[in-house]
Amino acid sequence: MESKPEGPSSFELLRSVSIDRHLLDELTARGSIDQDLRLESLGWLHPGHLWARWTMVMLMAFGAGLVLAGIVFFFAFNWASIPDLVKLGLIECAIILTALGAWLLPQDTLPGRLLLLAAAVLTGVFLAVFGQIYQTGADAWQFFALWVVLITLWTAIGRFLPLWVLWLLLANLSFFLWWSDQPGLEDDHTSLMYLVHALANGVVLLVREWLLPDPVETENEAFGWLAPRWTRWLLLAAMLSFLFPTLMIWIANWETASASVALSALVAAGVTLVLFLAFRFWRPDVPALAMELLMVCILVIMAVAIIMFDDIFASLGTTFFTAIAAVVCFGGAAGYLRSLLARGIDEQEAGS
Repeated sequence: MESKPEGPSSFELLRSVSIDRHLLDELTARGSIDQDLRLESLGWLHPGHLWARWTMVMLMAFGAGLVLAGIVFFFAFNWASIPDLVKLGLIECAIILTALGAWLLPQDTLPGRLLLLAAAVLTGVFLAVFGQIYQTGADAWQFFALWVVLITLWTAIGRFLPLWVLWLLLANLSFFLWWSDQPGLEDDHTSLMYLVHALANGVVLLVREWLLPDPVETENEAFGWLAPRWTRWLLLAAMLSFLFPTLMIWIANWETASASVALSALVAAGVTLVLFLAFRFWRPDVPALAMELLMVCILVIMAVAIIMFDDIFASLGTTFFTAIAAVVCFGGAAGYLRSLLARGIDEQEAGS
């Protein structure tokens, strides 16, 4: 009795192949398919009605943004001529109407979610108008923190990415402003502030990865709305934007840096290494690795420039060796990323 050969079947191998425009162009160039089949395949990959739907969505989103901007500028331009109670009453009515519309419309439709986003934005407008009328004397961080608290429930139940991005931006801003207002923390603990900020965004990133063990299989689940990979890139960009100054402060003052600055830089370097290993082996993602390598290359170039200028060369020699360091760093990073793409590392997650 003949035994069946082990290994994946031809059908399983075909399922693992990701078809896109570049692959179709390559097959056409090799003569594997003709031009008619290529055009038919492109029509299947990118149907015309999807472009029309995308255009409608973009126009609706831009329209909602323009309406909200118009409301803000309306109150700013006519501030002196509108009674205080009318200002508050109009904004409250707008919040009630948009929230009611979001509740009445189906939750998974774009108009309902845009109305919920409008209600969240108008909540901030109401807080700003209220504070301006009654001169509450609240600090800027208190305004943004209260805004975050008031729209947290809407963000949780809305499952709308732009609303989630707004909440995340306001949370980061309120924390940054709060830390900046603390006496005695502006100078000596700046590195620690950036590090804590990066770790806070890292917690959100970790929760996102934990909730989505496989984005392909979570499209219809409770947290499938977080599945787009750009949400990962956004959180990673937020982390790197705070890890960079933490490391840069130590590089610029490495001879006279305090213990807190050195410790913050050491932790930031460890976090950067963990992120690199995570997106290289745990969740392979070439764009995420590219973001990290970009930060590392800039740090290396800045370190070379600072060391060369202070201790070894004058400006001309520093420029020369800094240029060499830039070519080596960016060339090595680009070659490494190209090797990963050639081996299909970035497709492991999408095809798993």
